[in-house]
Amino acid sequence: MAFHDQENKTVCDGPYDCRRATRHAIKYGADLIKITSTGGVLTDRATGTGQQMEMDELKEVVQSAKRMGRKVASHAHQEAGIIAALEAGVDSIEHGSYAGPASHRLFKRSGAYLVPTLLAGDTVVQMAKNTEILSEAQKEKAIRVGNDMKGNFAKAVDAGVNIAFGTDSGVSKHGENAREAVLMHEAGMDTMSILKSATINAADLIGMGDSLGRLEVGKQADIIATDGSPLADIEELLEVDFVMKGGEIVVR
Repeated sequence: MAFHDQENKTVCDGPYDCRRATRHAIKYGADLIKITSTGGVLTDRATGTGQQMEMDELKEVVQSAKRMGRKVASHAHQEAGIIAALEAGVDSIEHGSYAGPASHRLFKRSGAYLVPTLLAGDTVVQMAKNTEILSEAQKEKAIRVGNDMKGNFAKAVDAGVNIAFGTDSGVSKHGENAREAVLMHEAGMDTMSILKSATINAADLIGMGDSLGRLEVGKQADIIATDGSPLADIEELLEVDFVMKGGEIVVR
C-alpha cells in the first residue's frame, strides 16, 4: 500500500486484511492507493519481480478503494502480476516492465494506463554499474529489468496502450523528470504522443482532466515554455525557460 504510517497499518496479508488496510489508508488521508502486485527491483532480497499479491487480495483492495472514491495504481514488473492487477480493476500500472500481448489487450479493454517510468529503470542501471549502494540481489534485478524496460515499452506503444507520463522520482533525482521524455523518445515514441502523455493523459489518469492537461478557458493556467519546440527536439524540455503555475509566473 502506498500510504504508510509509523505502525505499518497498511501492510496487509490476505484479502480481508487488505480490505482493512485500504480503508485505514483512506480514513487517514490517502487520496490514492498504490499496491505492489509484483516484487520490486530495489527490494533487498533475491525473490525476483514476479507476482506477489493474489487475485482475492487485489480485488478487495480495488473494490474497497473505489467504493470510497479512490483510484488504484499497481507497481508491477512481470506480466502475470500486470494481468492480475488489470483484471482486478486497477487504474494504472507503474513500470509494466514485461508487459506483453496478453496484458496489452487488457490495457486496451479496460482503458487503464501504463506509466512506464523509464527514468527509474535507467537510474537503477546506473546505480548498479557505478555505485556500491545496491546489494548483489538488487544489482542483478536492476541491470536485468532496467535494460529490458525500453524494448517492452516500445511494444506497448506499438500496441496502442494508453500511456501516462511518470518518473517514479525518488528513485531518480527530483528535478530531472524531463529525462523521462527523452528516454520515451529514444524508445520510439513520437514527440506529440509524449507531450500528450504528460498533459492530457496524465490529467485524465488522476481524475483532474476537468481542470488540468489542456490550454482551455476555465482550466488552471499551468504552463511551461521553451526556446525551441519540443515537437522538433524533445530535449528542449530539459531546459525550461518559463513556468506559470495557476496563472502566476514563477520562472521567467
